[in-house]
Amino acid sequence: MSTPTKRKMPDEYDVLILKLTAKLKKEVGNEITAFLLVGSVARKNYVKGDSDCDFYLVIKKDRDKQVEILQKIGKVKAEFENDPQYSSIIDLMVFFEEDLNEENINTSSIVNWVHISTGQQGELKIGKENPFDKLKVNQSKIKKGATQICLDNIFIMRDGFLNAPADAQDELAFYGSEAVIGCAQALLLFMGEKNFNRYNVPELFAEKVKISVDPKVVIDARDFRLGAKIDNVTDFAERCYDFSWAIFEYMLKNIK
Repeated sequence: MSTPTKRKMPDEYDVLILKLTAKLKKEVGNEITAFLLVGSVARKNYVKGDSDCDFYLVIKKDRDKQVEILQKIGKVKAEFENDPQYSSIIDLMVFFEEDLNEENINTSSIVNWVHISTGQQGELKIGKENPFDKLKVNQSKIKKGATQICLDNIFIMRDGFLNAPADAQDELAFYGSEAVIGCAQALLLFMGEKNFNRYNVPELFAEKVKISVDPKVVIDARDFRLGAKIDNVTDFAERCYDFSWAIFEYMLKNIK
């Protein structure tokens, strides 16, 4: 009698990938150039319960139908974001095929070279070819993209601090921690690092980065994401703000 094969039980990431792929095929399949799994889940170095499940969706070149297509995709995205099983892990970015050319990337704040590099490392779920592969990426372009990502994180943090209610301490800590981790990741990319996730960023940052910033704020930001409490949120938010701007200023000085 043969020994039964032990089957791998799918986790929420596996199920999300299967369900989202099937739903997009059904709702907008004819409009899709490519649908890719990217990031730490694609690289198989994700941290269950903390890592996002990141997807890139590339829509065919058809300017006349883009609003209609975006609305359909938005309904699909909302369905999964409203499901408690997937709401905290799904991250879907939508690109249009015509955006994926060098001229648009160099002038756009929507698509940058880090997105292109990430897409090239992705796992194709829908489509025959990876449209990100047609572009050539080098470290100089990655530096530009990483600098833009850092600035984007700072702007999101500033808006969060500005609009958070006075007593919303968790919101302040959230926006600060997101910016710190985002800017730390951007700097690692800027320096040529590739294989990391949000969980191991603090240790890698402390090991690789030799500029005058406090690496402990990255540890505190990561720990807050994992459920730790921040004793003095106002002080933490100020440290996050100073840290993020210091990273951005360093990038501007060293981008060439």
